[in-house]
Amino acid sequence: MAQDSDRNTYARSGIVIGILELLDENADLEHGVTAVWLADQLGVTEKTVRGHLHALREMQPFGRKVDQLEREDLKNATSADPRPGWYIEPVFDTAQMRLLADGAARSRSDGEYLQDLIAKIYAFASRSRQLGIRGSLLTPKHYNREFLNNIEQLNDAIAHERGIRFLYCEYDVNGELVPRLMPDGSAKEYVADPYDLRYKNEKYYLICHLRPYDNLAYLHVERIRDLHVDAADCTLERTFDSFTDKDGAPIDLTSFLDERPYPSSGSAISVRLRVEGGLEPVFDWFPDAKATQIGDDIYEVTVKSTHWAAIWWALQYTTSGVHITVLEPQSIRDELCRAGHILLNRYE
Repeated sequence: MAQDSDRNTYARSGIVIGILELLDENADLEHGVTAVWLADQLGVTEKTVRGHLHALREMQPFGRKVDQLEREDLKNATSADPRPGWYIEPVFDTAQMRLLADGAARSRSDGEYLQDLIAKIYAFASRSRQLGIRGSLLTPKHYNREFLNNIEQLNDAIAHERGIRFLYCEYDVNGELVPRLMPDGSAKEYVADPYDLRYKNEKYYLICHLRPYDNLAYLHVERIRDLHVDAADCTLERTFDSFTDKDGAPIDLTSFLDERPYPSSGSAISVRLRVEGGLEPVFDWFPDAKATQIGDDIYEVTVKSTHWAAIWWALQYTTSGVHITVLEPQSIRDELCRAGHILLNRYE
């Protein structure tokens, strides 16, 4: 009797797993499947399937809602062929799917790996049938084959506060990554305390403290090679909390990066601007900017930025439809003027 009970339990478990797999693969928020179809796929009775479906609706397995779509629920559906029936709530909604998939596609990683990753993201959003519209992803020509392994190691190093050693690369005349060298021709090894990984301006950055310097550093992860992580935990020379702003307050990393449209060293300073023609270039780069309208499509704006980041940002809009004039500080005005003379002498 006990063996029969065990076999029945196993059979019930197999049916439940089968129902969940079929719902996950064939249903979404606008396309349901019927209990009759599920029963036919599993080779069991419709009554059995319905009993498990109603139980799953109460259970919400893995925190995912199992429910039945009625025709009334589909009156605002956006797909061309909405279908009532049973479904399981996807892990990701469509917006989350696109953000994750598009973010992955921009990461300049191995093309085959990204295709597989994006396919999984689409599957978790129950949108596998839409995957083909993306097209193929190619591995970048000068791709660092250690990139994905470095991401995994850096993540663990950050989580366990472990110091790292590595070679940092630059491009040779063929576009290949080669280690930076010491004066004697040997590869230069860097030692750092890693704090975070952040994506900015099409680059994946490691935010860290390069020993023996005092400032935070921003390194392109794809240029890191021969990475070694300390075996023991808590081997950082400096923790991130030891860094403070000019007023002695702890650094908020998100705000810190927002003040650097291009990651650069140095303290953020107040920069006053005159902007004519629109504020898109301002708020696209400086989410905390303060703007006051002083004329017809003319604004006075204050942002916080490092010296060089503000210069590089202003230069890129020199010939755009939006006119940006730095009013203060004078040091940035002087550097922009010097850049103008250099360009004039070079190209006139």
